[in-house]
Amino acid sequence: MVNKKTTILRNLGLSYFKRILKVINGPVFVSAFFTRDCNYNCHYCATSKSQKNPDISIKQWKNIVTNVYNQGCRFFTIYGGEPTLRSDLGELLRHCIDLNMHTHVVTNGSLLTERLLEEFASYGYLVLGIGIDGLSETSFSPKKYRPELINLLQSIKERYPDNIDYSIHVLTTNENITELIPLIKAINNNLDCRFSIDPVHSSSSADDQYQFRSFCPELLLDKNMMSRLRKVIINLKRQGIQIWSPNAYYYYMNKWYNRKYSWDCAAGDLYYAINNDGSIMLCEDVNTDIEFNEFIQLPRKKRVNLIKKFKFEYCNCFKPCYWNPTNFVKHPIRSFIYQYRFK
Repeated sequence: MVNKKTTILRNLGLSYFKRILKVINGPVFVSAFFTRDCNYNCHYCATSKSQKNPDISIKQWKNIVTNVYNQGCRFFTIYGGEPTLRSDLGELLRHCIDLNMHTHVVTNGSLLTERLLEEFASYGYLVLGIGIDGLSETSFSPKKYRPELINLLQSIKERYPDNIDYSIHVLTTNENITELIPLIKAINNNLDCRFSIDPVHSSSSADDQYQFRSFCPELLLDKNMMSRLRKVIINLKRQGIQIWSPNAYYYYMNKWYNRKYSWDCAAGDLYYAINNDGSIMLCEDVNTDIEFNEFIQLPRKKRVNLIKKFKFEYCNCFKPCYWNPTNFVKHPIRSFIYQYRFK
């Protein structure tokens, strides 16, 4: 009997091939900011510092999910703020999973309980992403390694092996890069998971109105640190540690640091972001004044042209959130070859 995970992953792969062949013209990946409220105030994150509009209702969110599903999307990520602050998160997860969408929810993990995790796992299959930035709390982030949480996550994984996978999100700064290896090994030794490892990114000034990026130039990696990070990640992969982003991503990120590469952004076409008030975003960092329900009704070319008005003024970042899931669609043959070239 085919389980829920197999069905969801099969549908995800099929949606990618349909988009490559232009059978569908909607996004392959959508991220949604279920709420902008957060119980943490991380220095590098602008979420708790930005002006927030009221959250739309769970009924409106479910309608959005159905709309992107009808456009052919099968990959949906739920962000915050902190999404577990909303008591109706489970209802949205169930709706996504019932549609056989690859559902990914990202949390700081502070409010996760055994009851909540069992509820999520009972719906079918989802990926739970947890932010952990260090072995201990730092001046820039309270998201620390907690053995009791890791043990709980592993216990749930053993009870629901086909219903839940984990990704640990580590944001790397010049303050925590030295403990990256011990942090990942401590987690990997006790939890069946994969990792998403990315360098911190700062806005260019304190006045920039980004949704995620705060003004934190003192945390940025320099070119030598970025080169070192790439080598560390390659070595970790060789040791069998699962890391979300392909080696090609870190290769190009390293070139970006040396001003020898510019990201080919697919936001607004292959990738959509939706704010907590139901408006479409250029990407995870930049708001627009366009309502999603109006945007999604437009033909693809009109959607792309509309989003272009907001591009280039802000396009100076690097994020795997849209690059990884969409790069294969844009360059299927090259993506396949690159997994060998950058080993």
